[in-house]
Amino acid sequence: MKASPTTPPDPPRARVPTPVVELHEARGASRSLSLLRGAFGRVMAANFAFFLNFASFFLLPLFVKELGGSESTVGMVMGCGGLATLVTLPLVGRWIDRLSRPWLFATGSFAMTLAAAGYLLVHDTGALLFFLRLVQGVAFGASFTAATTLAASLAPPDMRARALGWFGVSTLLTHALAPALGEELIHRAGFPALFLAAAACSSFAGFWMIRVHDPLVPSTLSGAVGRLPAAHYLLGAVMIFFGMGFGCVTTYAASFIQAEHLGRVGAFFTAYTACAIAVRIFGGSLSDRWGRTVVVLPALVLLGTSIFALAVVRSPLALVTTGAIFGLAQGMAYPTLHAFLVDLSPAPVLGKAQALFNGSFNLGVMSSAFLFGLVADAWGQRPMFALAAATPFAAALLFGLGTKIVSQRRFHQW
Repeated sequence: MKASPTTPPDPPRARVPTPVVELHEARGASRSLSLLRGAFGRVMAANFAFFLNFASFFLLPLFVKELGGSESTVGMVMGCGGLATLVTLPLVGRWIDRLSRPWLFATGSFAMTLAAAGYLLVHDTGALLFFLRLVQGVAFGASFTAATTLAASLAPPDMRARALGWFGVSTLLTHALAPALGEELIHRAGFPALFLAAAACSSFAGFWMIRVHDPLVPSTLSGAVGRLPAAHYLLGAVMIFFGMGFGCVTTYAASFIQAEHLGRVGAFFTAYTACAIAVRIFGGSLSDRWGRTVVVLPALVLLGTSIFALAVVRSPLALVTTGAIFGLAQGMAYPTLHAFLVDLSPAPVLGKAQALFNGSFNLGVMSSAFLFGLVADAWGQRPMFALAAATPFAAALLFGLGTKIVSQRRFHQW
């Protein structure tokens, strides 16, 4: 009997390995979602609600003008809040590593709520108006430092810059949303509606943050919070120069654009905000992969270049392009410098280091309004921007020196 032919079985198919890049991206996306769904995401949500309150008061000059205040009164009212923040930060830096950061944030948020509601009682440009701004300045210093320190503690070391970039987006979005929504509220229901809405936002922020578990146990030992190394103060100097360049643009760009007839002010700031947000979302991990210095130095140089471009811009299109470049540079430099700060800082001194970082940047922003205002009065705004462009270049030079200090101490993130 003849055997029937048997069809040989198909050979097993070779297993095609998943490309390493795809695995890396899939794992990265999974970790990113986990991060946003966890405590870090709750901190971002609370920070977003808090800054909806804070950014609503970008419209406070309109209220002061409605009360009959002059331009100088507007300047004094707005400036005293920033001054209160600067005075508060050293005390916050001293105590933040000894206290519960979620509760410190919540305390500041509830103080912001009371201050916002207090504006319902303001009917002139007297002492109450200035007192409420002082309260807001103190509360802001406490809450913002607590939130940024908490976010830094919750960010995984290998994706720190990306995470802190996302955290910054929760602030930047409010700079666009709060004034726009606030203007609509004022138009429809007056300033009381704005103040009540701001109070509701900060109340939500405080109650939401209380739910967050602080990963660090506050220290009760007086010697546990030590002195900061010299590298932190060098980084503080970097942030002062960075803040001066940034503050010059945010303070004087609006009046410059109008005086030079370069189009709508909003076009410049929309391009800046959109690019700053986009680069934080899509490019935030670059320094986690390539190193902080590789990202910070070009970003600071690009920032200085964009500020110098304002001194020579002549058309609306060039203005928008300059705003976009300014946003890209700022969106890369700030969160990467923030990540570098965390790289430098052991957990017991992170809060103190964060207060120095925030205070240095705010000092630069505030001092730029005064110093570059004198330059503009003497020589005009175009020479002012040309001079201000030097400050990010100075920051890059100081950061280059700082990385040498870090490398000598063998910080692998460099």
